[in-house]
Amino acid sequence: MGRRQEHVYRLEPPQFPADFPERLDEFRRAAGLSWRELARLLQVNVRSVHRWRRGARPDAGRLVSLLELAVELDLLDRLFPTMTTRERTRDGGP
Repeated sequence: MGRRQEHVYRLEPPQFPADFPERLDEFRRAAGLSWRELARLLQVNVRSVHRWRRGARPDAGRLVSLLELAVELDLLDRLFPTMTTRERTRDGGP
């Protein structure tokens, strides 16, 4: 019997955008919110939002909340400026 070959696949995680703080600020301004109001809507401490502004990444649950808020306010393009309408439609967006 031959030796069984095992394959090891290493998947690189998607890269978090380095310009996320700028995107977050653009989103906040477009929504007409203060940093405190954004924190309240996302149900996080304002300190968390300030950490995101300095480059920290929101955890997965908070990121989902942010994306849901962006969709609700029709401002998803402020967080994902390169996403076209066709991609949003294909992925189930408006």
